[in-house]
Amino acid sequence: MAYLHCHACHWEQDDFWSEGYNPMASMRDWEEDLLSADIENQFTSNSQFIKEHGNITMREVIAQEFERHARKVRNMAYRTEKEFREKNPKKKCPKCGKQELDID
Repeated sequence: MAYLHCHACHWEQDDFWSEGYNPMASMRDWEEDLLSADIENQFTSNSQFIKEHGNITMREVIAQEFERHARKVRNMAYRTEKEFREKNPKKKCPKCGKQELDID
């Protein structure tokens, strides 16, 4: 996994897809909750999640997770690290064009 970002314009891309990581695989964790009979129940505990997101239903939590992962996929300029190295050997930012890309 590698986090790609530009020091000039602050463009960023979440981790490259790899055998061990991709956004779709992590969404499978929500399948049991999505099919749960309690999907319309609102969170009522005083958890950190409620402090950050409000008192919402499990259905909305799952929908927001899908949307967050969709944004990651849309923002990916390079799906894999191999693709990045092949298509962008000079490490130019896909947004501003400067050679300020860094991989953490």
